[in-house]
Amino acid sequence: NTFFFFYIMTKYLIKWQKNESLMPADPAMMAKLQLLLLEVARANLKSGKMIDWGSYCDASGGYCIVETNESELFDQILKWYPYISFDAKPVLSVDQVIGAIDKAMIESKPK
Repeated sequence: NTFFFFYIMTKYLIKWQKNESLMPADPAMMAKLQLLLLEVARANLKSGKMIDWGSYCDASGGYCIVETNESELFDQILKWYPYISFDAKPVLSVDQVIGAIDKAMIESKPK
């Protein structure tokens, strides 16, 4: 018997914010740390671990979109901790929302 394990890939919208209390006071060191973190983000985009990434114009934080499972998401987030904090929310596509509404409507009809 062969068993196959399938991981359900969920799309997450992740809002991130820099932990300013851990940023170096020296501007050169701060720039070096930020560039290091940005290179990790660039590598994650290139490898497909992230679908999209962006920074807010006020430099307070930003967002990224990933498609993964909970365990992999946790592993990815730990790599940035404690310099970056996260608020990750699973999101649905328009087709998934339409499907859920259609299903709810069918199930709510009297039998």
